[in-house]
Amino acid sequence: MKIQIFSDSLALPRELPQKVLYEETYPAKLSQTNIVAQFSKGGGTINELVEQAPYYKMFVPDVVIIQSGIVDCTPRPFTQFEELFFKLNFFTKGFKAILKRLTKSWLRTLRKVAWTKPKNFRFCCEQFKKIYTGTPIFAIGILPPRPEYENLAKGISKRIIEYNSILKDVFKENYIDTSDIPDEGIMSDHHHLTSVGHQFIYDKIIRYISQLSQ
Repeated sequence: MKIQIFSDSLALPRELPQKVLYEETYPAKLSQTNIVAQFSKGGGTINELVEQAPYYKMFVPDVVIIQSGIVDCTPRPFTQFEELFFKLNFFTKGFKAILKRLTKSWLRTLRKVAWTKPKNFRFCCEQFKKIYTGTPIFAIGILPPRPEYENLAKGISKRIIEYNSILKDVFKENYIDTSDIPDEGIMSDHHHLTSVGHQFIYDKIIRYISQLSQ
């Protein structure tokens, strides 16, 4: 089977805060018995993923898997444009550092910026369906938030529920629920997958795509 994967950093190996080797990732596990094409971007929004879809469409996959949403929905103190502005030079980087030190977490709580608004998130999900017409698309749900994550990013729990509901509404029975992931499947940063988490996602994907041949 030919499988196309679009994801943010969750499908990638990591060194920190816990180590996950490439061989332990779910794309690597899938590639053992399938032909896999993968586009994953650390910190990538769903808009950045769907922009690549017209190119990867020529892979002509049997199945498309999307893992996106946490980058889009997390409450943030700054917009993407502001983040790019701060990276311009030494002075703007310094200004951001001072601003974050003075405001700490309340700026995030006050502004609650989403890099992708719900309406745009839905639009991008629909775009995937238009680009891959006739091809089964499976969407992996955003991982459930721990209480510690809510303390770090006020409002994240509500956002995850909202964006997961969009994934469910757009992809219907091809939505892969992750609410039962074990605690040891999520890293201490509260949103990346450990090797246990990658195995969990791999098992879920196999279970879903195996139903296609039934």
